[in-house]
Amino acid sequence: MPALPRRRRTYAGSGTGPTGTAFSADAPWIRTRLRAAPGVTLALSLLVLVTAFLAAALPRAIDVQEDSALRDMVTRASVADRSVTATLDVSWLSFPYDAESLVTPRSLASTESTFQSVVRPPLALDGRQTVYGVRTAQAVPATDPNLPRPTRHIDPRATLVAQPDLDRFTRVVDGRLPRPGSGAGTVEAAVTERTAHTMRLHTGSVVHLAEAGGAKLTVRITGVVRPQHAKASYWNAEPDLQAPKLSTVPGELRKDPKFYWHFTAFVDERATGALLGLHEGVTTYWHHPADTDALTASNASAVVDRVTALTSGPQAARLQQLTGLRGFTVEEEGLATHVEPFGRERAATAPLIMVAAVGVGTVAVIVLLMAGELAAARRRTELMLMRARGAGLRGLAVRLLGESALTAVPSAAAGLVLALLLIPTQRSAAAVWAASGVAAVASLAPPLRALLSVRAVRPGEPEDLVRARPSRRRTVAELTVVLVVTGAVLALRRRGTADGGLDLLTAAAPVLVAVVAAVVLLRLYPLPLRLLARPAARLRGAVLPLGVARAGRAPATATLPLLAVLVALTVTSFGGAVLSGVAAGRDRAALAAVGADASIEAPAALPSGLAERVHLLSGVRDVAAVRIDADQHTERGGITYDLLMVDPGSYARLAAVTGVDGRFPAAVLDGRRAGAPAAVVSPRLATEFGRDPITMQTSAGPFDVRAVATRDAAAVVPDGRNFVIVSTKAVARAHPEWLEASALDPTALYVTGDHVDGTALRATAHQASARLTVKLRSQERAALKATALQSGAQRVYLAVVAAGGGYCALALLLFLLQSSPQRRTALARLRTMGMQARQRQWLAVLDMLPQILLGAVGGMLTGLAVVPLLRPGVDLTALAFTSRPPMADVPAVVLDTDPLALFLPSAGLLAVACAVLAAQAWLTGRRGEGANLRMGDQT
Repeated sequence: MPALPRRRRTYAGSGTGPTGTAFSADAPWIRTRLRAAPGVTLALSLLVLVTAFLAAALPRAIDVQEDSALRDMVTRASVADRSVTATLDVSWLSFPYDAESLVTPRSLASTESTFQSVVRPPLALDGRQTVYGVRTAQAVPATDPNLPRPTRHIDPRATLVAQPDLDRFTRVVDGRLPRPGSGAGTVEAAVTERTAHTMRLHTGSVVHLAEAGGAKLTVRITGVVRPQHAKASYWNAEPDLQAPKLSTVPGELRKDPKFYWHFTAFVDERATGALLGLHEGVTTYWHHPADTDALTASNASAVVDRVTALTSGPQAARLQQLTGLRGFTVEEEGLATHVEPFGRERAATAPLIMVAAVGVGTVAVIVLLMAGELAAARRRTELMLMRARGAGLRGLAVRLLGESALTAVPSAAAGLVLALLLIPTQRSAAAVWAASGVAAVASLAPPLRALLSVRAVRPGEPEDLVRARPSRRRTVAELTVVLVVTGAVLALRRRGTADGGLDLLTAAAPVLVAVVAAVVLLRLYPLPLRLLARPAARLRGAVLPLGVARAGRAPATATLPLLAVLVALTVTSFGGAVLSGVAAGRDRAALAAVGADASIEAPAALPSGLAERVHLLSGVRDVAAVRIDADQHTERGGITYDLLMVDPGSYARLAAVTGVDGRFPAAVLDGRRAGAPAAVVSPRLATEFGRDPITMQTSAGPFDVRAVATRDAAAVVPDGRNFVIVSTKAVARAHPEWLEASALDPTALYVTGDHVDGTALRATAHQASARLTVKLRSQERAALKATALQSGAQRVYLAVVAAGGGYCALALLLFLLQSSPQRRTALARLRTMGMQARQRQWLAVLDMLPQILLGAVGGMLTGLAVVPLLRPGVDLTALAFTSRPPMADVPAVVLDTDPLALFLPSAGLLAVACAVLAAQAWLTGRRGEGANLRMGDQT
């Protein structure tokens, strides 16, 4: 029987042509390769899924927190402040022929329909909350003697309002709702329960309104009503609808204030023509509250533009043309005035989040590249064999790309879908692009790295950090990176982040600084190893010489893990500097507002003995009594300054505790010398005064002082203001008569202490005088709490920094995993030579400790250098305060180094690395030498 022909098999990787692009196999290539290493495939899929989810979730989380902050701010505002309000003043003088027809319910509804037709997205108005009606143009005095008058001879004032659907929003408690016809000069009205109680009104009461011009109107109260849905815009769009308000006469605030009651009464919407009998006429209004659910932070500036167009732009002219009403205007106050500051705050906070996002994104990309490099290194021998058998680069590229894409693309898609489902928001483009970028990097990194390693078939050449000689191309590339980083840092220092003008280059400044640090450290790394190699070789033990030798043989590809560690630590330290700077800025603002841990201020002089009683309170460490004569002026230059009369000893302690001045010359001020008392002045006043005595003007009279010292800042005086500090005792010696006139008594007490009891301090101050003002630094600090936008930005920032720390640890673990086979083989061979377990553990730690220590210390130094480099260009005021600090003299909030953010991440990385290395050495000894040696031979 003739023999059957033998079936020919062509293995995957064997080429049929010069390019080797045609492959055939009994089993598909991709399925076979994925089944060959299921654990690696699963780990890579999980890494891509998590990275894609985080990349897609970040822009959506930012959108969610910004939208929530905007909606929360608008919701908390009053109805008038969150509305687009249109008004029209109507009187017989402005509309002599058809004034009455303009205030009818039909005319108001028609104008409302016309206004709604002009409004265009993204401006969205809540039609269900729209309120329109008619009110008297000015509050009219009520002359009835039975009405309450807090200040005699000041009549209460009334506003008559007509709004549609009064019966739907009220419940009649007594009487009935008003009707339209009541006779000439008379109108029926209803009041709320609270108005009736305060103004002593009831059903059947008559209120006579009389204007200064002689116009009169009689109001007959026909019913008392109770508001339904008191929080609805119907009751809150116009002021004082539900209850009267105690008001003051304009221009009387600085004198003895004069009070009067202002109340509102409701008339029928068909009786508005009777209100035109008043001299000033009426004002028709249309309040349009914003639809908060449709507001988004991304459209905030467009909303402001739409409102501006309605106020004074082309839409305003179109409104007047469509309505045919000259004088129909949209008020500037309202929604736009609240949304515009939010837009500025968002523009200021966004670049800071961008800095963190770019940094963590860089670390994530490096981790993906390291995962690709690890996969390529695992298969380098296989691919080299295929290349030796004729496989072409193009064929390998296609199959490797298909293999990695089949793993990366579904995982990235799953991460994107998960982000879309868990974080709902209107915009999805940024999330899709971010997840697509992750999929592209994860798909391209393994095949590109593999092809670069096998592009030419050649025997392996050992290359390490110590022996490698940097090429000219590498030197040029490194110099280019240094120049780019220098330009980015200079751009950030010059342009800053306060105006939101931060582009991608300046946002990547911390990352680029870390890149330069990696370049410098890799250049310097071989030097200490070369210096330690010979001394270590003379030692008797084997651990240290072997550890130094193996550390010197680290592969030159250690650039990626070092860069990942440096970038992550730099971004973490930058984030800590941001949060520390915000906290320090708020502390400075609170200190500037109070002057110490607590303060007691009097309009004239403090009661005698108050300082002694305050000093005995719990938590009080010291008390400084100061007399302040503010806003004094020099005779020659007209410079404004504050004059402080102090006890030099207590003031010096106050200046030292608050950190303003630790070397205040108290002895110079308190010294007994002939002539004018000594004074410490600000630098500008020192230039003006010179060495000659200068006359100071005080409330007690003039006196001469001589400037003997200069200080840049003074306690209890805001930064930037000029000051003169003199000793109270020295002034008293020069003018003893002022003591009897109490002209030198202190006007403020400044209290220092760790835990000042605010309740006891207030009780003590108010027992002495009810006119004293008590401030606590802790309460001022608590009042500077973050807005919803600032809190959300800080939470996002912390989450981004935490993700960066996780990727940093993952990069370190991948680095250890990449060098693990060679390390296990070496430890197994050393065990066969008799090395003890403890020695092998120390050797495993020393093997990688120099590189890990290089990354940790380098990260600390880079983080320490980034803060002063970027401090002039990063303004954190928008994160610290709502707009600007409560005191204009408080300096801008800048980066502040946080020691914990510098030390803890680096220490944590060192601890994790040492634990992993020691555990690996222990496991190597338990597996047996044969398995580890075979594993080493296969690697």
